[in-house]
Amino acid sequence: LTVEKINTKKHQSGDWLEKTRGNLMVAATVIAGMSFQVMVSPPGGVWQSDICSSGDQTGGTVPVCTAKAGTSVLEHESSKRGLYLGMVISSTVSFSASMSLILLVISGLRLRNRMIMAILVTFMVLAVLCISAAFFFAVALVQYEDDKIIYILMVYVGFWIVFPVIILVSQLVRFLGWLICFICCCCCPRRRRSPRRLLPVTPSPAH
Repeated sequence: LTVEKINTKKHQSGDWLEKTRGNLMVAATVIAGMSFQVMVSPPGGVWQSDICSSGDQTGGTVPVCTAKAGTSVLEHESSKRGLYLGMVISSTVSFSASMSLILLVISGLRLRNRMIMAILVTFMVLAVLCISAAFFFAVALVQYEDDKIIYILMVYVGFWIVFPVIILVSQLVRFLGWLICFICCCCCPRRRRSPRRLLPVTPSPAH
């Protein structure tokens, strides 16, 4: 009966890992597509033609191009340069983490290894957080100093600060509980019960 229970647990664990693998692949593919789309179609669009102005240099007229066709419009906006760089960085990190996760899954590594699963989960968490940051930067780039939109963005940022912290604290408490139990079990090993000795049966005196 014990062997059957162990085999059942192993089978359930293998099924859970396979399902987790499929879910991670789907999520990583979606996040990678979102990150790629943000970079090739940035908020505000791209310049459709070169914007050049004539300038006098060394006695001649040389055109000075301030924007070129195919480049992002908001990239040249000095007041929103920081937001644009934040969007580029977060989208790049999210895309890289998602593609790294996909590469690890299809590389044939044994996903039943806890270390590999921890790496995959770390990449997924990083991709989710970065794509959330990219959304914030994209909305901040196209909004026009509206108080309501600014309030909504502040609530959004607060949520994505508090929620991951709660998850991290819960995981830390869980790990500390496991560590305390492990230390207690090592320091206070269970005493092996010695088999009871059977006393010889003395015959009762005959009446």
